[in-house]
Amino acid sequence: MDLVAVKRMASSVKFLPLVLLSAGLAAAEPFVVDDKKLIDSFQTGIGAVADGEGHLSADALAKAVAEAPASIGSLNLSETSPADPAAAVYLVGTVYKCGKCDAWHPGGIASAWALTRDGVMVSNYHVFEKATGAAMGVCDREGNTYPVTEILAADKAADIAIFRVKASDLNPLALGSAAAIGSGIRVISHPDRRFFMQTAGEVSRYYQQPAPKDSKPVVWMSITADYAKGSSGGPVVDDQGKVVGMVASTQSIYYESNNGQPKGPLQMVIKNCVPAASIRTLLK
Repeated sequence: MDLVAVKRMASSVKFLPLVLLSAGLAAAEPFVVDDKKLIDSFQTGIGAVADGEGHLSADALAKAVAEAPASIGSLNLSETSPADPAAAVYLVGTVYKCGKCDAWHPGGIASAWALTRDGVMVSNYHVFEKATGAAMGVCDREGNTYPVTEILAADKAADIAIFRVKASDLNPLALGSAAAIGSGIRVISHPDRRFFMQTAGEVSRYYQQPAPKDSKPVVWMSITADYAKGSSGGPVVDDQGKVVGMVASTQSIYYESNNGQPKGPLQMVIKNCVPAASIRTLLK
């Protein structure tokens, strides 16, 4: 082999990895979230619903969740989740008018996720229980909005609401099995309007709280992944993107307390989630 051929071979060996590396970087371009654009899309889309007729107000939905049946029956559930589970996660909230201008304003924003292709979604009971305003709807990460049309089933003790939006071609998440203690999970939610934030952690325990009289005991799942206000209803997913739980609440532990009031430094924040098994109970 002459010297020219050797140089050509060496050149091609160096060039090929660079080409593959460049292609890999191009394929891994991240999705960039524009928080302001999303809240504007939500405000405009659900505001248009509020301007129309034939929709349920947020106040009516708050009443409906209290009167909803305990189960919905079987649904056509997906067995797999999209490659990017965030594609099945939504903002959920209300719009209202302040009385000082003619514009619609977004109210409280929480999280929700698609359970079926034809518009069935899941969030927390307390998201609907506290809803006020002229209309309620959801918004995906592309800015598409859909109005909430009905509450299908709810469980106040377990903090679950299954509802329907006016949509027919969603990309739903699959319901997974119970996640083992110590197994890795991710939360996809909207803490304080930081939309579509993902945090990682693991399942730390399952526990049962004392139930009120004549009520069934409720099992909760604790996780170590971070979340905050606005994350309510966000899915907790496993490494296959399947839902193993749902964000519900937090409890702060302080070094000491004074007559039940926090005192001393904050030591730990407990993250309470709805386990997938509780969601399945509403689908019987």
